[in-house]
Amino acid sequence: MTSQERIGALDGWRGVAILLVLADHAGETSNSSAIHAATRVGATGVGIFFALSGFLITSLLLAEKRKLGRIRLGDFYRRRFFRIVPPVLVFLAALLLLRRLGLVPVTNLQVLSSIFLFRNYLHSDWGAGWYTGHLWSLTVEEHFYLFWPLLLIATRARLRPLVALALSVAAWRAVSLHYHFLAGPWAPGRTDIRIDSLLWGCIVAIVLTRPGLRDRFKRGFTVWILLFLILVDIGSNIGHRQHNYSFYEPVILALLVVWPVLHPKSVLRRLLDAPLLKFVGTISYSLYIWQEMWLLFPRTPVLFPRMQAFPVNIVMAFCCAIASYYLVEKPFIGLGRRLTARAPGAAAPSAPSFHQIAAADPFAPALSPAPEVKSLRTLQSPSPKLLGEDI
Repeated sequence: MTSQERIGALDGWRGVAILLVLADHAGETSNSSAIHAATRVGATGVGIFFALSGFLITSLLLAEKRKLGRIRLGDFYRRRFFRIVPPVLVFLAALLLLRRLGLVPVTNLQVLSSIFLFRNYLHSDWGAGWYTGHLWSLTVEEHFYLFWPLLLIATRARLRPLVALALSVAAWRAVSLHYHFLAGPWAPGRTDIRIDSLLWGCIVAIVLTRPGLRDRFKRGFTVWILLFLILVDIGSNIGHRQHNYSFYEPVILALLVVWPVLHPKSVLRRLLDAPLLKFVGTISYSLYIWQEMWLLFPRTPVLFPRMQAFPVNIVMAFCCAIASYYLVEKPFIGLGRRLTARAPGAAAPSAPSFHQIAAADPFAPALSPAPEVKSLRTLQSPSPKLLGEDI
């Protein structure tokens, strides 16, 4: 299996996720009620992003634990910082420049909350607050990155406490949304009721490290079960005439994300490996950040009437995303890797396969002495590129 084959399905999922977000936001201003109703798929796209993050990060942390005997928290947080923060800071700097020119009414609180990770707990405002409103999801992910490695170590990747935690979050979401607890912020964006979307991706990644569970999982998780789960989720959302933040959707999306990884010869895998979709997935992080500048909510102040109108707004979003990826995102990812490689005791990354990552439970007690190290490569930590995650 080549490196490109390993990462294709997951880059493809990123492409699917961001296209769902774009469809949702582009449909906000449609004059057709049918088009508007059919494009309420952005929340599903974000859910796919969350499931991917949980699955990828956990796979890489478990691989590092197995190879090195421990998880290097400093390296993890360093790579995450350079992966996530620079593109957001550039976007926020652009908003502040536009505010200086009197074009956008972004507030200091909106900017500071985006930097200090509480944007998803501000009062919801899809008018003037639209330009930073999408950063709620990045805040959820950053909260996850802060606590998940510590929780993974504390629980020793045991499934029972993690499943219990995910189910508890789902129960709290149902109660909170029903009784309108913490009603000020946009409720579906709060970390305390959305973190299970990432946890189920983590749980699936752990299952794949247990050979017995992995084999039964692969045999039992047939294409018919996959189609049934997809229909259940779609039917639930249609039945509620809006996105239904059900307890089972995070589970379904986590299973959906991993299915083509387990079935590399499937039709779904071939579709996800389409070069154009993989490219969209590659720039999806920058595209998610910058699309908010061009695809507007109906009450949002318009800065550039022609460029923020469909379909020019789609073109502008892609142009900004491509520029952000090549001029900001990619260089800073490289910088983070170089700084990690120079850190005391750090090793240069190698590129194990997905099957090597899922070969054994790294937290299980050793049943035999560790093999003799034959070369420096056997000490190297797993490459972020192995599953398409630049960390």
